[in-house]
Amino acid sequence: MKFTTIWRQLSIGALCLAAFGTQAEEIRAVAAPEMLNGMAVQPTAIDLAKRQAAQQVARLLADPAFAASLDKQLKVPSQHPGRPKAAALRAVLDDFQQRQPRHMGAILREEGADQKLRQLDTTVLRKKGLVGMSPGLLQVRLYQPKQAFAAAELSPADLSQTLVAFEPAGDDKQWKVVEAYDRNGRVHKLDAKTAPQFPVLVADIDGHEDLRAGLALANKTLAQQGMQLKRPPMAAAGASAGYVDTAKLDRIRVGNDQEPWISGAAEVYAMVSGVQPDQSKAQIELVDMPYLDYDGQTYSPNQILIFWSNYRYAAANVQFFEHDDNTNYKDLVLAVTSGVEKILGVFKPEFAVIATVANAIIQAMPAHWFSNDDDYMDSFYTLEKNRTYTDWAGVGGNVTMTLTPYKLQEQ
Repeated sequence: MKFTTIWRQLSIGALCLAAFGTQAEEIRAVAAPEMLNGMAVQPTAIDLAKRQAAQQVARLLADPAFAASLDKQLKVPSQHPGRPKAAALRAVLDDFQQRQPRHMGAILREEGADQKLRQLDTTVLRKKGLVGMSPGLLQVRLYQPKQAFAAAELSPADLSQTLVAFEPAGDDKQWKVVEAYDRNGRVHKLDAKTAPQFPVLVADIDGHEDLRAGLALANKTLAQQGMQLKRPPMAAAGASAGYVDTAKLDRIRVGNDQEPWISGAAEVYAMVSGVQPDQSKAQIELVDMPYLDYDGQTYSPNQILIFWSNYRYAAANVQFFEHDDNTNYKDLVLAVTSGVEKILGVFKPEFAVIATVANAIIQAMPAHWFSNDDDYMDSFYTLEKNRTYTDWAGVGGNVTMTLTPYKLQEQ
């Protein structure tokens, strides 16, 4: 019995290593264009990592210990109630490794069944410029249909038979087919537009963690590029009275976030822009909105969106974007800052230039960032201090928000 178990583990490890051998070379090289959904698409390193992770996870599900580890991590209480269950790949692998007998752990490490998946996670961090800013980004998410039977818990045995899908490359608006692997390595094609009526595991990027780390890097880079000046609160008008003037987001609603079923909950952030208070330079700040998960719902975040002390003329723009995996936020910021500087040139500080800054941001973004990288959602131009905007629609009509003046008390 013990010999049979060891032989099964060795076979799984060998299969994973053999399948991964050529794939590891593929992800390091520039992938050739592929025909996906009837169109020629250039997969990115992130696309390839998600595909390979799906294939490896599906194969490892043949091991009851791995299925049990995944089941355990999927049952860990989420910090985001209402979202689909998801497990960080690194946590699943850590638990899986602990379940192996000591001699088997060494064999698995040698064969590379779990180490190759860890290497994929490191590759994703490196490609996104987030090494050292996040412990890992790959996750396994459980899609479940909304029927009554979906409320039942899946057992490890159920998980071991579940397909593992990944998001296709290219523009999500053009997706027709989603590919998924079974534990035997066979490929199954699912409809990209119509959600399946059975559970599916999805190997993808943890968008919440990616956005958290990415925005921290982006704001740091903006400050380094001289396009984010944090004015000391005591230098602001009103600070002497013990408060700081802000604009508070009371309500927000997104009309259509355009997300296919496989993409799960949306990750949205705001880009606040205007003119720096003491210089003829653009001021740009990125603000995370981790609560805004789904379209068609109204959220009441009570979130500070604008600190008026950071903007001249007591006016600013707010633009909303949706995160979609492939963005390297340092590259995004460098492209935006360079483009904004070229478009604006040496401008004369005046009220009219505020909206020009927002338009320059849109123009500076490469065209592919409007496909399935960071989707532009809507813009609000020249929002003014001390004004209340009730159910105010953006220029595209896709986002509606209520923004009110708020005096933040100094400590």
